[in-house]
Order: sequence, then C-alpha cells, then structure tokens
Amino acid sequence: GILMKKTLLSLAMAGTIILTSCGSGQKTAKNEMAFSDSAKSDSAIAYSDSEAYGGAQEAQENIESSQLSYKQSEVKAIDTQMLIYSCDMSIDVLEFDQAVDRIHQLISKYKGFIESEKYSDGGNTSKWQYSDVEKWKNLTTVIRIPSSQYDNFCGEAEAIGDMRRKNASVQNLTTEYSDLKTTLSIYEAKEKRYLDILSELKSEQDAIQVENELTQIEIEIAKIKTRMNNIENDVAYSYIYLTLNEVREYKEQPVIERTDTFGQRLKNTVSRTWDNFLYFLENLLFVIIRLLPYLLLIALIVFVIAKLVKFLAKLSEKRRQKKYQQRAQQAPAVPQPPQFPQENMPGALDGNNELPKDNMQ
Repeated sequence: GILMKKTLLSLAMAGTIILTSCGSGQKTAKNEMAFSDSAKSDSAIAYSDSEAYGGAQEAQENIESSQLSYKQSEVKAIDTQMLIYSCDMSIDVLEFDQAVDRIHQLISKYKGFIESEKYSDGGNTSKWQYSDVEKWKNLTTVIRIPSSQYDNFCGEAEAIGDMRRKNASVQNLTTEYSDLKTTLSIYEAKEKRYLDILSELKSEQDAIQVENELTQIEIEIAKIKTRMNNIENDVAYSYIYLTLNEVREYKEQPVIERTDTFGQRLKNTVSRTWDNFLYFLENLLFVIIRLLPYLLLIALIVFVIAKLVKFLAKLSEKRRQKKYQQRAQQAPAVPQPPQFPQENMPGALDGNNELPKDNMQ
C-alpha cells in the first residue's frame, strides 16, 4: 500500500511538472509573439514618425524656399528716373585768361549756361595800380550742363589745368517726385469736386465758403507744381561748381653764400640801428609839429573853460552873500537891555580901579 502511494505521488508530481512546463512554454511563446508584435508596431510607429518628420522637414524646406523666392522676388531695381548730378571741382591754371575762354567754349559746346559767376583779379581795395605779376586772379562759377553731357563736360574741364579738388554726388528724388504726383492728383480731384459743388450751389454764403476752400487747394496745387518743375529742371541740367585759381610755376632760388665777416655785419647792424633811431626822432619831431596847432587850441579851450568856471563860482558867492544880507535886514530888531553909566552904579570902580572905603569896611 505504501509503495502504491509513493508511485501515485510521483506520477502526480511528474504530471504537475509537465503541465507547468507546457504552460510556461505557451506563455513564453505568447510573450515572444507579443514582443515581436510590439517590436513590429514600434518599428512601424518609428517608421511612420520618421516619415512624418521627413515630410515635415521637407514641408519646412519648401516653405523656406518659397519664402526665400518670395523675398528674392521683392527685390526691385532702383528707379533712376529723377537723378540730380552735381560736381564741385577746383583747378589751378597758369594761363588764367585762356582757361576762362576755354570754359566758356565748353559751355557753348555742350549747350549749358552760367547760373552765377564771381571774378577777382587779386588786387586789394586800395586805389593803386598793380602789375599783372602782383595779381592772383580767381573765378568762381556755377554752371548748368545738360545731364546727358555731364560726364563729357567734366572730363574736358579737368584737362584745362591742374585738378586740385573734385567732389561728385548724385541725389535721387524719384520717391519725392512720385509722392508729389500722387498728391497733385488728389488735390486736382478735390478741386474738380469743389467746382462741381460750386456750380450747383445757390446760397451765396455757401458759395463763398467753397471758393475759399478752392483758393487754398489752388495754392497747394501751385506749390506742388513749382516743386515738380524745380526737380525736373535740376534733373535736366546738372550742377558744376567750378573754381579757377591762377598760379605760377615754382622756381627754386639759388642759395647766396655769405662773404662778409663778423666785424662787417656788426658795423652794418650798428649803422642801421643808429639810422633807424634818427629816423624815429625825425618822425617824432614831424608828428609834434603837425599836432602843435591842435595842442595849442586844446590848451586855449581848457584855459577859457577854467576861467569861466572860476568867474561863475565868484558870481554865485556874491549872489549868496547879497541874499544873506537882504534876509538879515528884513528880520525884526531884537530889544537891547537898558544901559546905565558906570559912575552912577553902586559899587562901581573909579578910575583908579579902587573900591570905596565904606564898602571895604
């Protein structure tokens, strides 16, 4: 019986082990299948994410490229319709008169005109005649040349002499001119509308008000047209600010060597100093002689003024004393105390200055 129980227990344990191993195998297979499925799903998700990321990146690149192409399409060429050219140049010439004639010939050649001109012969304002060697002539002028001939004129003008300074510039007024045109069209439309309103008005007061508005509009239109005309003229004719300076060719002076001795130079210096001192005294004497009549006249005037002041002071003092005496005479008399003879006064002294005996006793 005991053997039988051990055998059954052994079979039960073996069956339990077999069932457990089968269950774990199935579970492991299921886990492996689940893991493979999750791996596949993860790879699919990763692929889909990478595909989505690639599509997003491609879309972003497309957007950036489209924006770049849009920005590139926004770049426009600079409008060069209203350009004003100007040039400031200074030229030194040896033959001044010939250079001036050449400038006038170039102006006529290129159909320009002189807007302003200032000429100086180099002499000062004193009334003296100077030789041509002592004069330094100068010409400053503003020349207007057609813009189509601007470069040609500047090129030939530079060859007249020695170019010392040149400043060229270009001003673009296209935007301003375009704005003026737009503003002008607005004002003209407004003017037309007011004219239509004015033609339909019957009230005189309303008509006067509309006419005032029309006047202001016409003034603004006139200002805009004036500015537009100035821009058009400046664009059509460029500015040349030209200065011509007369110069002379520099020649080096030869060096003169000293041949005199120290004693000779000292003697010459003392002689020149003494001569200068005598010349100073001579001029001082001449100055005193020239000023002597004026000094005498000034001294005479001072003397007369001093005498007149002294006389007026004395006269004022006399008047003051006279006025004081008159006031003293007009004042009331002051009563005087009674006076008695000395001999009748008791206790009076006699002629010997002795007191009476009775009084002494």
